[in-house]
Amino acid sequence: MIKAQEISVDGRPALLTVPTEVPVRAGVVALHGSSSSAYRQAIFEHLAATLAPLGVAVLAFERAPWPYDDVDIPYAVQAEGAVAAYRELKAHHDVPVGFWGVSQGTWVAALAAQQLPETAFLLLLGCAGVSPAAQMRFATELSVRRAGYDVAGALEIRDEVAELLRGKKRGEVARDSAERVAVDELLQRQSGEPWFDLAGIPVDLGDELPVWHEIDFASEPLYATVKCPVLLMHGEDEANLPVPETLDVWRRAAAVSGNTQVESVRIPGVGHWPGTPDRSVDGISEDYGAILRDWFTR
Repeated sequence: MIKAQEISVDGRPALLTVPTEVPVRAGVVALHGSSSSAYRQAIFEHLAATLAPLGVAVLAFERAPWPYDDVDIPYAVQAEGAVAAYRELKAHHDVPVGFWGVSQGTWVAALAAQQLPETAFLLLLGCAGVSPAAQMRFATELSVRRAGYDVAGALEIRDEVAELLRGKKRGEVARDSAERVAVDELLQRQSGEPWFDLAGIPVDLGDELPVWHEIDFASEPLYATVKCPVLLMHGEDEANLPVPETLDVWRRAAAVSGNTQVESVRIPGVGHWPGTPDRSVDGISEDYGAILRDWFTR
């Protein structure tokens, strides 16, 4: 049996789930993917239901809002929230505490561990070893190719928009600039192509370009600072990021840090999301749940 208690992290709502029939022996802070800042979501609910009966307290918290019109909340800002959640969990239960992160949250987990050398472990679901720009380029290429189309046009869009956003990050791009006009015209020309929606870029980028803070975020130097046990979990049909390249990055990073406790597993029958397309709790892979249970009970 388990019980869930509403608490707060830095004044924002959070949910702490603990066992009722066994002692708390470890803790996990759950970190968000890019699509939702909520503390109540299916993947967190599944994590708590899977781990709490094993004596693992699970803390999920509401991610702090970012008051700017940007693509993503900067990873350093997210890591501040992760560190605060870690300390809140430790205040409730003085046990070894680690981080679980999904997709974007895997970078945040590593950043938080960098700030907290006492971090007990990292459980990383859908972790990328390449930059966010390279990850999205890979996902676009694979999506377009699987649909049976030539990928050249979609990759041109991805590359040109990424370069434009790099300029925006440096404060160099205005709406009427030659660079912006050229990209707008490219998008209009290509918008009628049958593969266009698969590129993941809107026809109209809007009056004010967003800032993609982490567009070229360097994963490998960060992972080389991780010295705690790491479990890398990727779907067998992962289509959002290059798994072999990611594992190579982690091997090199572990060699630098001297970390001999980096493991990798593939989850059968799933992709980036470890379950059915409806993203329901009931649809989450039993194999994924078994991987988590095995890691904590070995």
